[in-house]
Amino acid sequence: MKHKIEIAPLLDYYVIAAKDKETGELVESFTLNESGTDMLRLFCEGKDVTAVAREIADMYEAPLEQVSKDVESFAEKLNRKGLL
Repeated sequence: MKHKIEIAPLLDYYVIAAKDKETGELVESFTLNESGTDMLRLFCEGKDVTAVAREIADMYEAPLEQVSKDVESFAEKLNRKGLL
């Protein structure tokens, strides 16, 4: 991850704050559901798209093929935001 990520629960969602690693200034904030937050946490651990998809598929007992598409789409969104 290019920034320091902080995650805080809020009702049924999580608030994500991406902060500059050097200055601590807020770069981006957004909300995610539980599965999106799980993906983000795995990316923060340095895992690649394939590893994240495998773990999410196991976690949610979901088909790897579908999960892979969702993880790839999520990774693209993170890239567009300049976070990944």
